[in-house]
Amino acid sequence: MKEFIKNKTVTYNLMSFTGFKALILFSLLSEAPRSYEEIKSYFLNHPYLKEKISLDTLRVYLTSMKRVGCVVKRERINGVSKYSIVSNPFSLEVTEEQIKTLVKLYKIVVKSIDIRELYSIEHFIMKLRKSIKNPETLDYFNKYSLLRGVDLDLLQNLISAVDKNEQIMLEYNSPTSGIKDVELITKKFEIKNDKIYLRGITLEYKPSGAFLLNRILKIKTVKIVPEKIDLKPMVVGVEYYGDLKGLNLQDGMKIISQEDGKALLELTSTNEFLLRQCILEMVDNARIVYPESYKKQFVQNLKEIESGYSDD
Repeated sequence: MKEFIKNKTVTYNLMSFTGFKALILFSLLSEAPRSYEEIKSYFLNHPYLKEKISLDTLRVYLTSMKRVGCVVKRERINGVSKYSIVSNPFSLEVTEEQIKTLVKLYKIVVKSIDIRELYSIEHFIMKLRKSIKNPETLDYFNKYSLLRGVDLDLLQNLISAVDKNEQIMLEYNSPTSGIKDVELITKKFEIKNDKIYLRGITLEYKPSGAFLLNRILKIKTVKIVPEKIDLKPMVVGVEYYGDLKGLNLQDGMKIISQEDGKALLELTSTNEFLLRQCILEMVDNARIVYPESYKKQFVQNLKEIESGYSDD
């Protein structure tokens, strides 16, 4: 350790290269079947090893792995002999009780998590899936995963687009109009009511739109430099009755005044749909006070909804 601290260099004096080579080989054969030539090339080009491994030495390592409980398989793939580790005694086994505890933690964490952290958790769970023997236990977690049915490669590309505020063309499966193209300037992800939305400025109608992640099929095109679009935000005043501690203040929402068990909230958004959804979430404890035109439109929308459930 003193030598490493002084020189910042790994040498034969600092490690057991026999053990290190065994770990390297174990990792290689656990990932995928490898031919002797592939193993030899990897050892030769490794930054610390830089040496060949003979076929006899490879057999010695494979025999040692079998003795400690590894199941080593040799098969011909496309005419080439390849080795792989089918199973090993070091595999983690996740019990049903453990996965239930994990789900409880997951439910708590996702309430205030960033999409990038959620992406990392999903990759961690993917690794755990290999250790879950009971399919019913695996289904139990999948039922609560916010990313079930989401292509993680597509999600990674969408995260990159949001980070750069790129203008992209999406193929989107709309619940009302079916599969269509949507062009938008990406802004951010939003996790709401256990659903993930991609937020951005749509170019056709120029409102700020929200699109369900699990309905995005693919990215068709990307423009590095987005078009400039000026949006006029809507401002709505809402009188709120109730305990403000239980109110989830979202983006674009602020408290203007507060007295005698009520508060005046101001909601600002360029997306009328999301604005309406936000008001509906607290409709039992709130009423719109301005602007008058928006209040009338909101009441009209409620009447239309009510008429859809009437016997007539």
